Amino acid sequence: MPPVSATLRTALAAMSVAGAPMTALGEPEGDGLYSAAQAARGERLYEVHCAQCHGVRLEGASAVPLAGAAFAQRWQDPGRTVDDLFYIVRTLMPYSEPGKLKKPEYLDIIVYLLKVNGYPAGKQELPLDPAVLKKLVLKPPS
Repeated sequence: MPPVSATLRTALAAMSVAGAPMTALGEPEGDGLYSAAQAARGERLYEVHCAQCHGVRLEGASAVPLAGAAFAQRWQDPGRTVDDLFYIVRTLMPYSEPGKLKKPEYLDIIVYLLKVNGYPAGKQELPLDPAVLKKLVLKPPS
């Protein structure tokens, strides 16, 4: 599991102190951003609703790639948060029917994108809480 950026670790630690249902990264057992079960749900949803355009491996097909350097270039700019990514995906996707899914389903897909891009899993699910999502700056896992 790749290490997590100091900015992300600090944000998660602050959320933990504030009572959000997540623990800080970097603790023993390597708690991360989301649970493996949440990422698995997101993968299934991605396969049904996203893979046709974004590719089975998120490599891009008729739409932009959602993994690797392309994802990093687009989303790991200073100040971009998980909330920004969540907003774009839930308001614009799927392209043919924006807003078709429920918010928890969109969040699970975002979690799957984070997993594929090297962000670590932990024991807790990433909560559907804008205050939490806004604190998670998309920095490359280091």
